[in-house]
Amino acid sequence: MINNYIKMICGMLDIPMPAVFYNDSALQPGEHARLTPDGKQLYLRKLKNPSLDQLFSAAFQLRKEWQRRTDTEHYFGIYQSREKLPLREFSLQPSEVDANAFGAVVASAFFGVEPIFDDLPGITRSRIDNRIAEIRSREFPQLAQMKLPH
Repeated sequence: MINNYIKMICGMLDIPMPAVFYNDSALQPGEHARLTPDGKQLYLRKLKNPSLDQLFSAAFQLRKEWQRRTDTEHYFGIYQSREKLPLREFSLQPSEVDANAFGAVVASAFFGVEPIFDDLPGITRSRIDNRIAEIRSREFPQLAQMKLPH
């Protein structure tokens, strides 16, 4: 199931599908998915069934690969890691806002859930909400129109 989901997300983003590995030791504590810097391998936490966190994280990671392929300068020109910045500044970086927004668009369209990002500052949540609206209207209007089966 998750391989089909990843294949679908890659198709939406027009990026190659990475090889998928279930390897907890390749992930940091709290991490559910991690794409290698070359975009060729996606590591997922080994779970009995995929969780919404894992599916969101996979979409987030794949969107970062899309960012690298489409506009590296915009998304990563002055990007700094979480270790180098306080949460507020880190979470406001264009790459983080966009990847969180894309993950939220996918989560809403395919699973009927709206991430609330309650661990992020209010200004970050506001920017993510704005980016969600942009992604829905400009990139994937068909997702905004989707109705989940009851």
